[in-house]
Amino acid sequence: MNTTDHTTRLHLRTLLCALGFGIATLAHGADMGHDHAMHDHSMHDHAMHAAAPQAASMENHEHHMQAMNQTGYQRAVVRYTLPSLQLTDSRGQPVDVAQLLDTDRPLAVNFIFTSCTTICPIMSATFAQAQRQMGVDARDIQWISISIDPEYDTPERLSAYAQQLDAGANWHFLTGDLDSIIAVQKAFAVYRGDKMNHAPTTLLRAGRHQPWVRLDGLTSSAELVQEYRQLAAATH
Repeated sequence: MNTTDHTTRLHLRTLLCALGFGIATLAHGADMGHDHAMHDHSMHDHAMHAAAPQAASMENHEHHMQAMNQTGYQRAVVRYTLPSLQLTDSRGQPVDVAQLLDTDRPLAVNFIFTSCTTICPIMSATFAQAQRQMGVDARDIQWISISIDPEYDTPERLSAYAQQLDAGANWHFLTGDLDSIIAVQKAFAVYRGDKMNHAPTTLLRAGRHQPWVRLDGLTSSAELVQEYRQLAAATH
C-alpha cells in the first residue's frame, strides 16, 4: 500500500468511527477501489451491533447486508421531473426541493438515514472522502443527502450527523414530513416501501436542463470522483 492509499484509509477509519460505525466497513471498499467483496462478516456483525443506535438495534438489516456484499454499480442516464414540495434542512429551515435542485450548479444527491448501520455510513463516508479528493473543485458542487426516515431524523439529528462528517456549507441534509419524503423518493425512483429495503443510489447532474447520471450500488470515492469528472467534461 502506498503512502496516499494509507492516508486515505486512515481518514476513512477516523470518519467511520466518528459516525459510530465499526472499522470493518473499510473492507467493503468505501474509500477506494473495487474490493467491496473482500470482508470479514464476523468483524462487521460485531461492530454493527456494538455501535448501532438504539432506534435501529432491533431492525432487520438483511437487505442492506446483501447490498454491501454486491460488487460494482450500474450506471444509467435518466431524466426526472423535479417535485414541487417543501423539505426541512438541518438548521430547521424550509427548503423548496425544486428550487434547490433546479440550479446551474452541479449536484450530487443520495438518500440515507442516520440510524442506519450498514450502507448509509458507507455512502456518507464516500461523499466526504470524494470531497476531500476533489479539493477546491468540490466547493462548486451542491452535495445533498435526503433522509428516508423523517420520523427519527429531526433537523437536530441531521445537524449532529453533519458535524460528525465535518460537512461544509454546500452539503445539505434534508428531512421533512413523511408524505413529502416519500414523494421525493418516488420522483427519483428510489422508493422501496420501507427504509430497511433501502438500496444505495447516487445521482449526479452537471447543471440545469442536463440529464441525471444514476449510479445504483455502492461506489468508492474514487469511482464517484471519476463519474463526476466524466460528466463535467462531457458538458463542456
